[in-house]
Amino acid sequence: MKIIPDTLLKANLIKRNNRFVAEVILNGISETVYVPNTGRLSELALPGADVLLSPINGKYRYKILYIINNNHPVMIDSTYSNRLFHKLLLDKKVPGLENFKLIRREPAIGNHRFDFLLEADGEEKFLELKSCTLFHKNIASFPDAVSERASEHVKLLAETGNGIIAFLIFRHNMKYFIPNYHTDFTFYETLKKHREHIDIKALSIQYNNSLEITGLTEIPVLIPEVKPCGIFIMLIKLNNSSSHNNLNGYLLLCGKDETDIFRRVKSLRNNLKKFPAIEGIDFNGMKIITDLPVVTDNTDISVLDSSFIREESKGEPLFSSGDWRIYSFRDNPAEKQWFWDEILKLRFNRANPDLSNLYL
Repeated sequence: MKIIPDTLLKANLIKRNNRFVAEVILNGISETVYVPNTGRLSELALPGADVLLSPINGKYRYKILYIINNNHPVMIDSTYSNRLFHKLLLDKKVPGLENFKLIRREPAIGNHRFDFLLEADGEEKFLELKSCTLFHKNIASFPDAVSERASEHVKLLAETGNGIIAFLIFRHNMKYFIPNYHTDFTFYETLKKHREHIDIKALSIQYNNSLEITGLTEIPVLIPEVKPCGIFIMLIKLNNSSSHNNLNGYLLLCGKDETDIFRRVKSLRNNLKKFPAIEGIDFNGMKIITDLPVVTDNTDISVLDSSFIREESKGEPLFSSGDWRIYSFRDNPAEKQWFWDEILKLRFNRANPDLSNLYL
């Protein structure tokens, strides 16, 4: 991106207050702005990130339209994706759907609605659109949070016998799409089960230097065979009663499971207060901020040391064994770019070397 359009203003993100509201610094002044995306955006909406604002009429003067990630603009306005896709469809700029015409929007089947009903040569197709804002190098992935609704849409599309699921990727020049089995293994299994019964499309947006969307490029969809074993990383905020010589404000409790890490994470979430004390650390009353499974056949958790014991992370090892790792941090690592860079490396590279040949 070399040119910021006159219609947009550059600002700096202070923090995301909740799903709909964020604080930014605009022209040296704090401004409350609207966030038009209910997703987590954990890897994008980080304190200090550059954002591009668009003026709106409403309670707030501006909304965040783009977040700059690794020098690339990422559109986050989920309310815009259907309008954009609609326009590109009418302009015959959706790869593979150039011969289809729009019959209607939000067609209903029973109690459920899809985004579009299309028709070509007497054949009707139901299309469900999903916005993708999760990336690592040249790989795009969906979802960035567990989405039961997305899994249900895949099942319903398969039942119609004429379904299309399209992942609209809001960053240009992506080369591959992979369902995010690290975050939502159920969605991955559902998509894999029904891949022969629905048309799966991954469409990468193409921008020019002025952030004008010039078209879409269809990219390969990869659905690898994986098992739910691997490593889990649980971010915990300490309570005030915790005491340890090297203990700071946040912990990463890391472990492995060679059968089902999602079951193990659920058990820990439900029973953290019963977790045995380690090195004098009492987990009772601590708050779990998030859990981050890494699906991989390689369950050697020593790989985590190089990710979290680093000068810039200021992380300190508290406990180490063949099955567990505990790291301590003064500040919340999930608010730092380095942390998410390491999580994405673990998920899409180090723990899954078979994907390394996809990076260009």
